[in-house]
Amino acid sequence: MKRRTLTRGLASMVALPVLGLTTHRARAQAPAKLTVRMDFSPWGLHGAMHLAQQKGWFKEQGLEVEVQDGTGTINTLQLLAAGQVDVGQVALGTMAVAKENGLDLMSIAGFSRTGDLAVMTDASQGVKRPQDLAKKKLVCFTTSPWTPFIDPFLKANGMSRSQLELVMVAPSAMISTYVSGNSDGFLSQAPFGQPMVHKSRQASAILLTDSGINFPSYGLATTPKNLDAKKDALARLARVQVRAWHYIYDGHVDEAVAAVLAQRPNARLDADVIKGQIEAYRPFFESPSAKGLPFGQQTDADWSAAIRSLEQTGQIKAGRKPSDYYTNALLSA
Repeated sequence: MKRRTLTRGLASMVALPVLGLTTHRARAQAPAKLTVRMDFSPWGLHGAMHLAQQKGWFKEQGLEVEVQDGTGTINTLQLLAAGQVDVGQVALGTMAVAKENGLDLMSIAGFSRTGDLAVMTDASQGVKRPQDLAKKKLVCFTTSPWTPFIDPFLKANGMSRSQLELVMVAPSAMISTYVSGNSDGFLSQAPFGQPMVHKSRQASAILLTDSGINFPSYGLATTPKNLDAKKDALARLARVQVRAWHYIYDGHVDEAVAAVLAQRPNARLDADVIKGQIEAYRPFFESPSAKGLPFGQQTDADWSAAIRSLEQTGQIKAGRKPSDYYTNALLSA
């Protein structure tokens, strides 16, 4: 009996580490949950997020990702800073301004690295340079990222507001005002806006960046707190997005469009517009300072140019440095 009891005891002691190992593995295999908040309702640049969800690429990386539609970049940034979501897909220039106003934020990937803000006018009017905007009626909205740059843009081109008619409308009315013919043009992101009006009133674009004003476009942002607590999961999500964008631009745009439509079946989306936006954004994925830079990677040179423009418009204080706004660490983790 003593020998039998001793044998059972030894067996139990051996079993304990095995049980612990099994439990550890089960925990390790549990998916890491992340909530991603987009900037607006679905449009072209949401393609990579929905494609990754549709193909199960997040799950392959041990992630359980909830993708939420947004109601505006500023709202997404506020929710992010408040800890209600883990990641925001936002205009990074707006993120920098929000950081200046007290929101603790950091970019972990930059995709549309060339500034996309533009003045778009009816293509039949032959507007080719800023000076051709004289006497034109243009529409914008007060909370647009364009608004602080209007006067610097005009000044850089030897113009003033008195030379054109600028009307502020509700954000939802900007495109419809242009399409209906009640304005000559509108101020928005070129690769977003041009496909929106292509079927009804084609528009040509004058880019803000061509006047020496730089404003970073879309990427992924989080908080320093999340970077500390969820670094591994965030790195996996960022790398999945890099993979998705490479896949899309390697001849699979239609798959991205189909994924957006499948993930948001009730959104009444126009597949042609979604496709046009994805295709139009491809040149903007290039870094102005480093051609051929891998998707997602950001540079001090690009951010230094953006900082100068934001300082000149009073949106951020002098003395900021690129590392205040971004990190590439998760992409190389």
